[in-house]
Amino acid sequence: MNPSDVFRKRNYSKVNFDYEDLIGRNLSDTNMKGVNLKNRDIHNADFSGSDLSEADLSGAILFNVKLRGADMRDSNLSNAKLWDAELYGVDLRGADINGADMFYADLRNADLSGSNMSGINLRHTNFDGAIFDSTDFTGANYDLDTLDTVSEPTKRILQKQGKLW
Repeated sequence: MNPSDVFRKRNYSKVNFDYEDLIGRNLSDTNMKGVNLKNRDIHNADFSGSDLSEADLSGAILFNVKLRGADMRDSNLSNAKLWDAELYGVDLRGADINGADMFYADLRNADLSGSNMSGINLRHTNFDGAIFDSTDFTGANYDLDTLDTVSEPTKRILQKQGKLW
């Protein structure tokens, strides 16, 4: 067994992570519903397939983190740093992502319905196949690469509410 796999497929919904180093950890397929990881450095970790619904990840450093297929409904990612994060197929319905930095993030096939993406950095973000019903893009920064990955209706909303970089 790989030492980093000891955290996989566990129930951590009531665990206090205040003194645990999560950098580079494999936490895939775990139950972390409602955990508090506010302002934590968790770069290079793997949360693929995990339940992070209602989790507080505000201000967290999530560089190069894998969240593929994770359940992040109603989570708080405000002001989080998600550079190069893999969020393919993630469920972010109702999430607060306000002020986050998603530079080069992969959000293909993600569900962002009802999420707050105001003031977010979306430069070079890939949204191919993503769902945006009632998503707030007020003050979001985006570039032409990002616009190329969204549908025409979403493109119009983003151009109206956001700012071209």
